[in-house]
Amino acid sequence: MTNDQATRATAVLVGLDDPVAEVPAIAGNKAATLAVLRRAGFEVPPGVVVPAGSLSVVADELPASVQAALLKVPELLEARPWAVRSSSTAEDSEQASFAGQFETVLGVEADGLADAVRRVWRSGVSDRVRAYAGGRGRGRMAVLIQPMIAAEAAGVAFTTDPVSGRHRTVIEAVEGLGERLVSGGATPERWTLEEDGSLEAPPGTTALDPGKARAIGDLARRVEDHLGRPQDIEWAIAGGSLWLLQARPITTLPGAGPELIPIPIEVPPGYWERDAFHEPVPISSFGKVMLTEQVLKVLPSVFAEFGVLIDRPEAAVIGGWMYNRLVPVGAPPAERRGGRGRPSAPPRWLLRILMRVHPAIRRRTRAARRAIASDLPHTVIRRWNEEWRPEHQEEIARALALDLGALSDEELAAQLDRRLELVAHPSHAMVAVAYWIVVYELAAVCRELLGWDTAKTLALLEGLSTTSTEPARQLAGLAQLAESRPAIRELLTRVDETTPERLADVDAEFARAFERYVEANAHRSARYDVVDPNLAETPHLLLRLVADQIEIEFSPDDLAEGARRRRDEAADEARRLLASHPEADRERFERILARAREAYPAWEDRVWWTQSVQTALLRYLALEIGRRLADRDRLSAVGDVFFLEARDARSALFDGADRREPARVAKGRRAWAMANPGPSTYGEPPSGEPPFDLLPPAARLVNQAVLWGSTQFFGEPKRASDTATVVGTPASAGRYKGAARVVMGEHEFEKIRAGDVVVCPTTSPAWSVVFPSMGALVTDSGGILSHPAIIAREHGIPAVVGAGNATSLLRDGQTVTVDGTTGVVEIG
Repeated sequence: MTNDQATRATAVLVGLDDPVAEVPAIAGNKAATLAVLRRAGFEVPPGVVVPAGSLSVVADELPASVQAALLKVPELLEARPWAVRSSSTAEDSEQASFAGQFETVLGVEADGLADAVRRVWRSGVSDRVRAYAGGRGRGRMAVLIQPMIAAEAAGVAFTTDPVSGRHRTVIEAVEGLGERLVSGGATPERWTLEEDGSLEAPPGTTALDPGKARAIGDLARRVEDHLGRPQDIEWAIAGGSLWLLQARPITTLPGAGPELIPIPIEVPPGYWERDAFHEPVPISSFGKVMLTEQVLKVLPSVFAEFGVLIDRPEAAVIGGWMYNRLVPVGAPPAERRGGRGRPSAPPRWLLRILMRVHPAIRRRTRAARRAIASDLPHTVIRRWNEEWRPEHQEEIARALALDLGALSDEELAAQLDRRLELVAHPSHAMVAVAYWIVVYELAAVCRELLGWDTAKTLALLEGLSTTSTEPARQLAGLAQLAESRPAIRELLTRVDETTPERLADVDAEFARAFERYVEANAHRSARYDVVDPNLAETPHLLLRLVADQIEIEFSPDDLAEGARRRRDEAADEARRLLASHPEADRERFERILARAREAYPAWEDRVWWTQSVQTALLRYLALEIGRRLADRDRLSAVGDVFFLEARDARSALFDGADRREPARVAKGRRAWAMANPGPSTYGEPPSGEPPFDLLPPAARLVNQAVLWGSTQFFGEPKRASDTATVVGTPASAGRYKGAARVVMGEHEFEKIRAGDVVVCPTTSPAWSVVFPSMGALVTDSGGILSHPAIIAREHGIPAVVGAGNATSLLRDGQTVTVDGTTGVVEIG
């Protein structure tokens, strides 16, 4: 920067035609690039920049000099309204785009200009940007102000295909403003212009014609030629002119970001299934500890105590994806069962003998008899309610109160050891098996005496899983409080990452209520991996949900009353049908119904306390370890800690070894795995059905219940749906028509608008806060007893689960009709 530039950089406003605007350190990368292109003759709208130096002071309000200068903008930019956009010195760089990380405010008039500039400026210090930036740094924020283009069509164009890496121009276009494309509010037309000049047009085009598409392709190519590398541009067409709104290097080409490091595919003998429900994406190295400690180490002893004829679960990482299998009691090693071929079932006469003489099977049969005779399932549910859950709650409260940053390395390592010990508490698995047995008994008696299927039976339990609805109930209380406070209601009309920080200045009482809500409900991981931020780390998403509840006038009391009514109606119908049955049948039904109603809430409850919160606490420990290792130059960035296994991260606190290379390799392998998803199964599945009819009554009940429960939870395998309909498992009755919104994880909660049909890989109990905003739900995985199915029934919204490829087939903005009674999703 020259002395003259340095002097002019102190000016509060810099025009795009001023040469100083071409200096990224002053105007930020976005504005500087546009200034360069405008001087080169490209059709870039005029604009002014609030330089980064003017906004470098860490404060909550704009400096007085900036506020005064903004009063001159109407003279400098006569056309209005304006678009106010970020131009950070870190965004639109070759290292990272920061796309979607900063705030943009459209349709700004003079009286709202200062507030819009402030919102954009403050978005540069949000938690989301801090997490995205990692070790790269967030840069300094400049703000760009330009006249809005009244677009007839707008969109983006890539001069290299960002998926395949081929050198061709990919154009995405929508009618009207490009914001509809960026926000997911419209499904774009996708045009492809090859290097040889051939043009591929989508069916039913409305935004572009071939001539306009070629003009956009030519513009993108000229920008690439001028800037010297592949570009991602934003464009708009208005009044016959093609405007260039933004240009940035493509940072998502194959090879950009984490290096893709191939993983050799080595498939162990036997049959393996990928758990797409718990792990819709490859699990992180650190996150694997939840699987090993809570499942692989605990389930063998739990199966033995209940008399389940499964010796142990096994896991294998194949191509970066986690695959599981269950090994039956007494089964020979896979390589002795014919290697990779289909295992052959012994004849029934031999099975009958084995059931009686095999020592391991006899031990499990006796264990099942003891479990049923002592009513172990009911005992476990009682212990959860009266002993285990309170213990978990007390320990979690102590953990959340800790200042991890104030601990010594030894104390931090001890906290990790303690967390892993608690993750391995048997209550998570014990309650699951007990729940399956008790609820299976209800399903079996309803099938036998009433001829009901599982879906009909579950109506008897509707509304009892209060853990699924309590976060939304409390959020509704916040919405009611906000609605009564005009200042808060106004603040919630424009929620961004900085809004939670501003609550106290607007309304201290509401700020305290919101803080209590976050502490009580938000320290939960929404997926089953420590790599994902939780809602306590992104509280602005919760404020957007509060705003949604105000809009839809959600009533938790009406919700609870509707569930109680449906539950009572189902019970009344059952009793009418049983009126002609013997008294013993009626008493049996009432006894089993009472037990199931006591057990039913425990499923979601134990996931909250033993899994969701524990995963969040592990994440906090991992981040603190990562901060220390990054400060000591043993990791390149704090977030790289997730690519170390938990115990290796612990060791790194003390051994002084550099972990940057192992983390780089693990990150690259995970990135490769995400780009190369494995098949749903490897090997041949066992043939035939388990011969449970050969077992004594108690062992038969236990094992049928576990097989039934796991099938109802994970769902049956589904074939890929065609383009006309999506078919899955009917999970919550009703029919709803609305706009689809594909949400691949909790990081996309902000896409959800009131009344949307949310389409996602799966949900966890932490998603319960967004259910009041949904019109219906469609998931790729899960069965009728899975978390998304349970929460949908509790909220009374239609749901189809286990649809296989819904997130690939459906697009944002498509009109779909969800039939939760038949399991069919109609497109169009």
